Parts: sequence; structure tokens; C-alpha cells
Amino acid sequence: MKRKGNKSDFTADRNAELRAAFFNQEIYNTSDAVMIKTVRTPASRFWVDPYRARDVLSRYEKNPDSITSMNPERQRMYKVLYEKYKELRSQFPTDTKIKLTSMAVYSQAPEFFLSPATARTIIYSF
Repeated sequence: MKRKGNKSDFTADRNAELRAAFFNQEIYNTSDAVMIKTVRTPASRFWVDPYRARDVLSRYEKNPDSITSMNPERQRMYKVLYEKYKELRSQFPTDTKIKLTSMAVYSQAPEFFLSPATARTIIYSF
């Protein structure tokens, strides 16, 4: 598991994509309304490491309450990711868990699954 304060390999890519989504709003202020619209923009992928996602999804599959202590945005992300994983597992029942999880992680995400405050921090750090 990633330790608090460590940067993921994809952080720069996620931040660049989030900034592009923000600047596509054509309203250049960081009000809550603009930030909510920005984080609800579809993302190119789920911004989580496939191995981390596999571990969390395995835990979630055994005990759905295992993610209740997570940030609400992360909880929502893992629930959506789990639905994609289940769909892929029914289509490709012989594939490994990490392969299916990776396929789900690298598929288009319906949003960034970030809080407006986190998005604002990322945009200000530009």
C-alpha cells in the first residue's frame, strides 16, 4: 500500500488531466460550483494503481463494509470500479484478477472521484 505523502506514478498525468478539465470549463475561478463541475467531468481512467485496486476490490468483495472508513469519494470510486470489474469477470471468466482489475482501471472513468477541495489544491499548485 502507498504510504501517506508518497506520490503515485500517475500523479502528474492525473493533475494535468484535471487542470485541462478545469480550463475547459471556460470559467476561471475556483468556486465550489466550478470545482464540482470539474471533478464530475469524465476522466481517461480510474486514477488508482491497479495493484492497490486489486487489493481493495478483493477486500470489498469479501466484506463490503471494509471500505467504509475511506474518504467518501474513494468509496464511490471503488464501488464503480467493482461494478466494472464484475462485468469484465463475467465476460472473461478465465482471466486473472489483476488483469481484470487493470482492464477496469484503465477504462474511462465517469469522473475524477476527487473532492472539490482536493481539485482546488491541485489546480492552485500549478
